[in-house]
Amino acid sequence: MRRLRIVLLFALLLALIPAPALAFGGRVPDGQVVFGEDFTLAAGEILDGDLVVFGGDVTLEEGSEVNGDVVVWGGTVDVNGTVDGNLAALGGDVHLGASALITGDLVTMGGEIQREEGARVEGQEVTGVGRGWAFPVIIPLPGGARRIPIPSGPYTHWNGLPGLLLHLLLRGIRLVLLVFLMAGLSGLVVVLWPQPAARVGETALQALLPSLGVGLLTVVVAGVVVLGLIASLCLSPLALLVILAAGVAGLFGWTALGILVGERVVPALTSRPVSPFWSAALGGALLIFITELLDLIPCVGWIGGFLVTCVGVGAVVLTRFGTVAYPVAVTETPG
Repeated sequence: MRRLRIVLLFALLLALIPAPALAFGGRVPDGQVVFGEDFTLAAGEILDGDLVVFGGDVTLEEGSEVNGDVVVWGGTVDVNGTVDGNLAALGGDVHLGASALITGDLVTMGGEIQREEGARVEGQEVTGVGRGWAFPVIIPLPGGARRIPIPSGPYTHWNGLPGLLLHLLLRGIRLVLLVFLMAGLSGLVVVLWPQPAARVGETALQALLPSLGVGLLTVVVAGVVVLGLIASLCLSPLALLVILAAGVAGLFGWTALGILVGERVVPALTSRPVSPFWSAALGGALLIFITELLDLIPCVGWIGGFLVTCVGVGAVVLTRFGTVAYPVAVTETPG
């Protein structure tokens, strides 16, 4: 689930700003995000940066080179050149020609791998996304996109005390960033939309099981719809709208639950009046902090955060983004 959240996040942030694939002197500008089109890297061309393609096929001709990761959604991948990084294909087949070379990991989900004799993969080959693989987030910056590997789960190839300390440091930095992000979002929401957030939080508290059920159904349906739209290619732009709606609903649900937590925790800590902003910020920070700690427990893992997400999304759906109370009061018309 953590891997899915990361994938949806960079899809939401980046796919709305596709970049044209133009070559300059045999080199392609770094950080290519291609939407709804096929991408071909001709023989002798070099792409400096990551390649992300939504709803299109990717062809890397013999003699071509990608100095970064390649991520393809809903399309086939034909590799006859070199990928100096990881290759991930979601919802499509991968063909490795005799001259193909992948220096990193090969990750596939929902597709098959066809390999010719001579093709080489120097990293791991994973069917489905495992917890030991850092999925890249492509962030557009002036001068081109930049890749930031997001660590997720235990890194089995980090051995010894230095590796353990580095892993703990990265997890700690990630946790601090998430805590501050959720605290800020919760405080912002309670200031801008106090009543809708209150309705969502109260619905999640008073109608926990209906919220969980509706949220789970919404997440499943949204995932199926997105995959179906991406696979259909011509309808793939609609997939972005579904991702956007699901992302907004998820964030609003999380912040509403964080506000609810803050309203319950602050009175237990102090009898002095506290600004709604700081109360919501504390609640949002505590909520994400607890779910991240639960993620460290092997028997629990991502389940805690997934359940919170489902409850929040369900409450958002039941209250129509907090615009109506649940259950909706029905006014009887005098006969």
